[in-house]
Amino acid sequence: MFRQISRWILVALMAVSISPLAEANNYNIKQMTAQVSAALENRRARYDEIQRLKAQLVVGENNQGYLSVLEHDTEIVKLVKNENDDRKVIYETITAQNDLKGAIEVVEQVFARVQREKASKGHRIQLENGDWVTK
Repeated sequence: MFRQISRWILVALMAVSISPLAEANNYNIKQMTAQVSAALENRRARYDEIQRLKAQLVVGENNQGYLSVLEHDTEIVKLVKNENDDRKVIYETITAQNDLKGAIEVVEQVFARVQREKASKGHRIQLENGDWVTK
């Protein structure tokens, strides 16, 4: 089951990865809902700011598929909460649309692994064992 979930998630992650050149017709979510579209658009809009904060080591990718604030600031906390809320929408949609009931934690772990692999040199990432390192 993990292999099947991983395959779906990796396909979806490739589809929803937020790069400046990503196009909506490349998304591979079974049904693009208004909620998912909004989450993807929100993520796209904040992408550059998050990359800047990652480069400054203010935020990092945790081992649960979400961003973590590494240096607290009210505005950064708000930005990270919004990003994580949108990621959660996407993860829940993937599980729901692919009949992966009860698999949200697996989806989150797979996304966390992919985010660690995609992280740029110098960015902070949390390893599976909980340790934070600079890639």
